[in-house]
Amino acid sequence: MSPAVSIIIGTYNCARYLPGLWTCLDAQTFRNYEIVVVDDASDDGETVPALEARGDRIRLIRRESNSATCERPRYEGVRASRAPLCAFLDADDRWDPVFLERCVAYMDRNPDAALVHTYVRVVDAEGRTQRIRHENVMPEGEAMKRALLEHCYITISATVARRDIWLHAVPENEINDFGMDQDFFLNIAKQHRIGFIPEVLASYRRSDTSVSEKKWRRAPRNVNTLERICRKRMWAGVTDKGEMMRIRRGAYIENAEYWHHKGHPVRALWFCAQGLRRDPLAGSLWSRAARTLFGWVRS
Repeated sequence: MSPAVSIIIGTYNCARYLPGLWTCLDAQTFRNYEIVVVDDASDDGETVPALEARGDRIRLIRRESNSATCERPRYEGVRASRAPLCAFLDADDRWDPVFLERCVAYMDRNPDAALVHTYVRVVDAEGRTQRIRHENVMPEGEAMKRALLEHCYITISATVARRDIWLHAVPENEINDFGMDQDFFLNIAKQHRIGFIPEVLASYRRSDTSVSEKKWRRAPRNVNTLERICRKRMWAGVTDKGEMMRIRRGAYIENAEYWHHKGHPVRALWFCAQGLRRDPLAGSLWSRAARTLFGWVRS
């Protein structure tokens, strides 16, 4: 029987998370799925043997070199998939048992929806719940297009998308950076309806070893992604250039304030400098830089 859903999993040196991953998938109440795993050249000597031990219970694709992204292995998994729907799950994230059942039912009821996503609980390295991501502030409907210019509100590990739409959202030869799931979501939202199930049906892990945590220059707002959105004019059809520039400026200020309050003045000043390099007349950035310098000198 052809699968109704292809579960797309990217792995890299994540052997310790695999037992919990298999338990999560085995617990799904919806069973008509295939598992496509793309290993991004793991070199720990543990991940690949653990994947190969699953035998024909998974379809394993092994990359010869690391892509330095999450999105390219994910794209390659979608391309190799056989189902009309693709569900994405990072190796250290988890789904509740009814996740696939609820999402597939939604997509069946809403053939005009390109994808559906849910709320996620943010958990730490030990799986303890910290908060619900974007609880009560999740944009819905047309508002999601504008919101995706500012921040990636959709969590990839809580998303089920139509395969063909995903493959056409971003050209494969342009997938070359970390954080490009926002590009996929934005391009899809500009042309299709985004569905949302307002239930907490997945867990998203944030720990000191997470890729997103180690890349401090992209936190808490990924300004690198916003620069790419500006450069490629992905805002066109959603807002005007002036508003996009205000969004970008606000992200640099927010990041500078975040790291200032975290006790990292050098990081805060880095964001001020990068923002001013692009917007040298931004008084709010000059003010933020001055406050950071003053506080640093006083300390």
